[in-house]
Amino acid sequence: MRGSASPDLVVTIDGPAGAGKSVSARALAQRLGLRLVDTGALYRAVAWAVRAAGIDPGDLGALTTVLERARVDLRGDRIFVDDRDVTDEIRTPEITRLTSLLTRLGVVRDKMTPLQRALAAGGGVVLEGRDTGTVVWPEAQVKFYLDATLETRARRRHRDLLAQGVSMSVSEVAADVERRDRQDTERALAPLRKPEDAVVVDTSSLTLDAVVDRMLQVVEQARCCTRS
Repeated sequence: MRGSASPDLVVTIDGPAGAGKSVSARALAQRLGLRLVDTGALYRAVAWAVRAAGIDPGDLGALTTVLERARVDLRGDRIFVDDRDVTDEIRTPEITRLTSLLTRLGVVRDKMTPLQRALAAGGGVVLEGRDTGTVVWPEAQVKFYLDATLETRARRRHRDLLAQGVSMSVSEVAADVERRDRQDTERALAPLRKPEDAVVVDTSSLTLDAVVDRMLQVVEQARCCTRS
């Protein structure tokens, strides 16, 4: 199925780090002819802006100033901060750690959630992140929750880091992933959780094609139900 989704369709894909959300969301969006909104990348862009400003993220006054001034834009699959393409600069371990800290702050979410909702408002999008089906767009017609074993997720993350030239052992990566899981699920604001009406896909032993095919089946079922 390609390009057969209704123009107002909103699909959300949530799940923990390393579950395969990003690659699956991109492939699904391409197959359906929808726009991809990587909400995590938008938060990473904010983290990049905070780091570039050289401020203490615990200084709410300085942080608020950065948030008010920074312009975060999504153009196709590229992320911009104040017209600078930062897509290739926001995937480092440093930005990951800072992003995890910032996503727990209400002042950051007050800026980003409305932006993410605005990007989804016209429909025709796949939203990918950790709270897309619970906070950003809970009214989505189709919701997925992707998961995988910690070992699988750590191996995937380790592979990605090696490709970026970052040297860490698999055990170190697993510890980081586990720590991120705790931070994401235990934070007070918009914690990571499975939407009640989400379809769970365990990607541990599935190929990308198998994951996307499963998701396409669900979208098609939802589309058929809507038509009837």
